[in-house]
Amino acid sequence: MVDLVRVDGRLIHGMIAVTWCGVLHPQVLAVANDAAANNETHKMALKLAKPGNVDQCLVWTLDRAVEKLQESKFEKKKVFLVTGTVEDAYYIIKRVKTIKKLNIGPEVDGEKGRDITGKIAIADGVYTSPEKFQLLKELNDDGVEVFAQITPAMPRTDFSEFAKKFE
Repeated sequence: MVDLVRVDGRLIHGMIAVTWCGVLHPQVLAVANDAAANNETHKMALKLAKPGNVDQCLVWTLDRAVEKLQESKFEKKKVFLVTGTVEDAYYIIKRVKTIKKLNIGPEVDGEKGRDITGKIAIADGVYTSPEKFQLLKELNDDGVEVFAQITPAMPRTDFSEFAKKFE
């Protein structure tokens, strides 16, 4: 089952491989990102970043992630899923009803990198737009535990706290 979905525009990097996997101890580290899944070089680079304490690293398109995460073999495994954007996380969570936790980390805006223009800080180092906040609100209203946090050692900001910034 999916233990946690994390939005992180960099997908797999040191903080994911060492810090988050070190705390979560997943059996499977999965990335759901259409661009990465359709680029063999990017896919190979992500798989090379698999930490030693993780059994499998998988890179899927969004639709493939939805399909695979509903298979019985993944119900029995502890899965840590990383997406690049709030929209991608929303797409998957709305279709895989067993997902109950969403961590918002830093997104990357295409070619601009980490652009915070028009966004509101929802946690230390984490920003989102009013449009993306509406998607997070819908997931929260659906019973998904939504929170923002850069690393497990940093303060966690729960949805109810950052929602006040959008009132």
